[in-house]
Amino acid sequence: MNDLKKEIEKPELFNAIRNSIPDARYSAKKLAEVFTENIQPLRMEESESVFNNLTQNIQDLDCFLGFITELREGMRFFNGFGLPPDPVSLQDSGLNLFQEMHSAMESKDWIMLSDLIEYELSPLLLKQDEWLGSLNEKILEYDA
Repeated sequence: MNDLKKEIEKPELFNAIRNSIPDARYSAKKLAEVFTENIQPLRMEESESVFNNLTQNIQDLDCFLGFITELREGMRFFNGFGLPPDPVSLQDSGLNLFQEMHSAMESKDWIMLSDLIEYELSPLLLKQDEWLGSLNEKILEYDA
């Protein structure tokens, strides 16, 4: 019975992973873009609109990271498609970065936060996009 359940779930899970990759890649690129666009205003002014944008970006990032967590969980059924861990998860680099960003926000060090976004977060999101592209290629091979 358990084997039958796995056989039924795997195609649905596989299709869910495959179908989610284009949106995930778009989200990674878009997040890198919007965070980057908000660097200069964050460095120059402490206005309500800047903080509203930052808050929205962080909420969107949180949703994206939730998706990545679910994706990793689903990939376990396919032995990770032979890919290395995604960049956000790799050696807790994402976690360490988010802790540094949180510290910068707590201390209201907007320059440090801007630097973390520009030099670490945006490049990390673009690496995540590349990793998702590699996953997409593996899925196409797996699906063939």
